[in-house]
Amino acid sequence: MREKKTGKDSKMLLHADRRLEDGKSAGDKQVGRRHANGRHAVSVSKFLQAAVLAAGVLGMSAASQSRTEISEKEQPLWQVWSAEECDAGLTVETVGENLILQKKAKLTADSEEGKDFRAMYAGDGNHTDETLRWSSENDWENNDHWLMADFGEPVSIGAVRIYWERTNVKSYALEYSQDKENWQQASVFEEAPEQKEQQIVLNEPVEARYFRLHVTDVLKEESDLSLYYQNVSVQELEVYGQLEDCFVIETPEIEAGSRRTLELPTVPEPYSISFGGADYDVLVNMDGKITDTIADTQVELGFILEKDGEIQELPGIQTKIPASERVEVDREREEVPEALSAGTLPKGFTAMEWKPGGASTGAAHSDWTTRFIRVVYRDEELERTAQLFATELSGQLLQDVSVEKLADTEKPAEGDIVLNFRKAVGDGKEWTQTLGDEGYELNLEAESPGVISISARTKRGVRWGCVALGQLWEKSEGQLPTGVLRDYPAWSVRGFGIDVGRRPVSLELLYRIAEELSKHQMNTLQIHLNDNQIISQSDYDGTKEGARQLYAGFRLESDVRNKAGQSITSQDLYYSKEEFAQFIEDAAVMGVEVVPEIDTPAHSLAFTKVFPKLGLSGDPESVDQLDLSNPAAQKLAETIWSEYLTESDTFSGTGTVHIGMDEYFGNQKAFVDYMKALSDYVAEAAPEKTIRMWGSLSKTGQDYSGLSRKIQLQVWDTDWTDPQEMYDAGFSVINSLSSSLYLIPGGGYDRLDLDFLEKKWQPNVFETQERTWELPRWSSRTLGACYMLWNDYASQDGNEITEDGLFERFAEPLDILARKLWK
Repeated sequence: MREKKTGKDSKMLLHADRRLEDGKSAGDKQVGRRHANGRHAVSVSKFLQAAVLAAGVLGMSAASQSRTEISEKEQPLWQVWSAEECDAGLTVETVGENLILQKKAKLTADSEEGKDFRAMYAGDGNHTDETLRWSSENDWENNDHWLMADFGEPVSIGAVRIYWERTNVKSYALEYSQDKENWQQASVFEEAPEQKEQQIVLNEPVEARYFRLHVTDVLKEESDLSLYYQNVSVQELEVYGQLEDCFVIETPEIEAGSRRTLELPTVPEPYSISFGGADYDVLVNMDGKITDTIADTQVELGFILEKDGEIQELPGIQTKIPASERVEVDREREEVPEALSAGTLPKGFTAMEWKPGGASTGAAHSDWTTRFIRVVYRDEELERTAQLFATELSGQLLQDVSVEKLADTEKPAEGDIVLNFRKAVGDGKEWTQTLGDEGYELNLEAESPGVISISARTKRGVRWGCVALGQLWEKSEGQLPTGVLRDYPAWSVRGFGIDVGRRPVSLELLYRIAEELSKHQMNTLQIHLNDNQIISQSDYDGTKEGARQLYAGFRLESDVRNKAGQSITSQDLYYSKEEFAQFIEDAAVMGVEVVPEIDTPAHSLAFTKVFPKLGLSGDPESVDQLDLSNPAAQKLAETIWSEYLTESDTFSGTGTVHIGMDEYFGNQKAFVDYMKALSDYVAEAAPEKTIRMWGSLSKTGQDYSGLSRKIQLQVWDTDWTDPQEMYDAGFSVINSLSSSLYLIPGGGYDRLDLDFLEKKWQPNVFETQERTWELPRWSSRTLGACYMLWNDYASQDGNEITEDGLFERFAEPLDILARKLWK
């Protein structure tokens, strides 16, 4: 929903953010949110209760528009009721149709807060949209409220699921009746539900025409504001006949050996099961082929259940993949052979697979501090990778490290670090390749005394092997263990993004950031190339002309000009096409993919101030948004993109581009049509590139079925895009959730919450104060995460925020996020 000011001094009150949980008031803290005409920083009063009472909106705000009817929602013939871990694997329970979604069923209630919170919204089949819910009157004197289903005829009821909007109910019951006057209790509760999703299985099924949720008391606590909100609020009420089936899906057991294939678990008829993926897809591919491993590894496997044409994804199942070659253990002595017990990895260094050596060298560890060190390679593609690594080693060892290309027949000498591309083996289908696109293998003198080799399938994989060796060197103080290790990431997108539009950011800082990302095996640097001051928070004269004079930046050299010759390129600082292309190439050597973002149709003042007729008319706060009713706006965007995709080599070195698409407040159908048109244009101009954009689809309320599912969605706000909805719709999803991954130097998000990131945050979890979404780790469409730095402010406490200050804020959470995005 767009939050608008009605005047210069008007205030807004937003939902308290996750960072203000645990019963703490916000005080005078500034909380930055990407709302309205930019990423706002709005004041949350220290006296929150008084503000809530006065506003009457927090947690109970009305829907953005009245809804008078609900379109009929097609429900599945069956669904998984629960799938819980057990000793053998997963215990799965299924149910049939939701009786409330049948045509004869109707929902009524004792009261309704208003037309936007009617009883029927609790039976629309949508439990995620917070605006589609039932809410009773907010009556401090009467806490007796009910939500009732009339099925039109007697039905059998055995299972109920309630999605609470707020878990403030204290005493409540499930009741049933044949005549709507004489009620019996099916279940009684005297404590508030522990979770917002509550599943209830009745001891015995009941026969009834009428069924209701009857609340008799609610909590009255000041800490969670329930004292001020006495409403009963339900997102969705689901009623089922009974649990239809219950069975166990056993954890697959994988044996040692080569050329292994995953055996699917058995399920009872008429169900069938298929393999959905693995969190480490380099270990088990979509054909179920299991790669050879040098050590025992853990993997999460995902499965898909099917019956009658309906499919349901199941939670992941953890299992062990044993090393392909087993080493016999002396059972009488219960000791591992010396070759396996020797050569442990130093504290603080981990790898997915580690096979200690020692037999060939006669030592578990080898001192490399006094050896001659030379980085050698055979393939010319690895020349710059070798040079970069040699430079880093020179600084680490305080000695010159040379770089040489080996002839095809030349053997490495003692003291050499060899960089190799790993070749396909076996039947040509790389059955035994365990490395994937980013994995690597370090052979630490296990084959040749005095020689270390780094092998990978790609240049990026070799680079990560170099980084790992540098880390291993540091943590072992040069006393390297002997053996073979393999490592590879769990997440394909591990990134950071920076806004260079709202303030000049030097190319030197971007290089510095890319180098630091590389040292942490982070593979993505998103450059938000254009943006502008937040108009609604800026001190301007209130006119469109005044708004157009606000600061806006587009940092790339461009030939696009208006008839007066004015360029869209920022003149205070910009990157030439050649130097930006070189930056992309240089970052790729570091293993980092630069993702250029040109954000339209919103955040586009850098373009609309040059082409004012292409901006939205009317509200001055919308002059930074393209008028999508004007075909020339679409043409402008295509012209800008073609300059870097087809007319020059500026973006040729990257495999991913970002087309923006956030926070547009014009016509929403035109917005979705524009998404499709521009994404199709970019896909045709650069078919080899992946297209990424901000997630805004849920908020549009429009049909987006025509959008390519190859587009990757970057989710920053769950109001704009529901991550589960996008995942279910077939999109790949990246976590950039503002409440946990946004940095706004000088604003409310001046630093990331390191304690939360360390203890709770996971790349596949989207946690807000209202709800938590968890996408499957094992799915190839759960891509990873990208934390962002937005330059909304140039100063803090009257002092300019320097580039060193930006770098410090970027670097502070990097180690935590890098560790969690690799594993």
